[in-house]
Amino acid sequence: MKLDYGTLISISPLELKNGLGIRSPLLREIEALSFPVYQSFLGVLLLDIESYYSGMDKNGPDYFANYSHQEKQAICQIREEYNHLNLEEKEGILPIDIFSYDTKLLNSVTEALSFFLDCRLSYSHEHKGFIAIDGKRADCQVPREIYSLITELILQRNGIFPSKTAIEKPKFKSELAKKLYYRAKEAEQKREKSRDNSASMDLPNILSAVAARHPSLNMLNIWDITVYQLYDQFKRLQNNTLYDIQSMSVAAWGDSKNNFDPSQWYKNLNTEN
Repeated sequence: MKLDYGTLISISPLELKNGLGIRSPLLREIEALSFPVYQSFLGVLLLDIESYYSGMDKNGPDYFANYSHQEKQAICQIREEYNHLNLEEKEGILPIDIFSYDTKLLNSVTEALSFFLDCRLSYSHEHKGFIAIDGKRADCQVPREIYSLITELILQRNGIFPSKTAIEKPKFKSELAKKLYYRAKEAEQKREKSRDNSASMDLPNILSAVAARHPSLNMLNIWDITVYQLYDQFKRLQNNTLYDIQSMSVAAWGDSKNNFDPSQWYKNLNTEN
């Protein structure tokens, strides 16, 4: 489900039919939470089963450093059972089905959902989903069936669009084909990470850059916009800088090849997501 541009730049929560409201947090809310914690919340919501187990393998024994022997056994047993499923059976397993056996990860997911849905949640094994522990928000529930949809919508409202590659799960003819696919996907994610996660693209740095260059946003009032609005204005500034350079070049040297597009400054940048 892809959100429209108006919803993405809106400051109001995205109200769903089941009573949930997905917000795009203000920068002052993120600052109060702390930028590292905010990034960690996005990280856990980006997890799928393959990346979860891949991360576990990369960390090796260190992953279980703060787990009890019983907790480690339970996680490893669930993984073994999952690995013995055939491809069709695995398609019926949702990420939260696996994560619910990892207490520490589940706590992180619960904290992340509570922040973005603005209600206090707790995971219920009985209900197989997240339920409200705040009596005033009894309608705030995330059953397993909508967990993936809710996380996708949260990520979109925070300027992350994993659905570009995950709208439909590919069908595999064998386990080998599946392993090769995810190996290639992991390599692609590493390349994206090396490009996008440089110090220049850190959220605090983008915030500072926009405040320094924007005609009206500054360090005093920028905290009252949403994180998506910040990314939107950042892209606008980039686009307008290129437009200004091109327009000055045309003014000085002409445009004999008609390459200059005077409507470039109001191009819909959201179509690139």
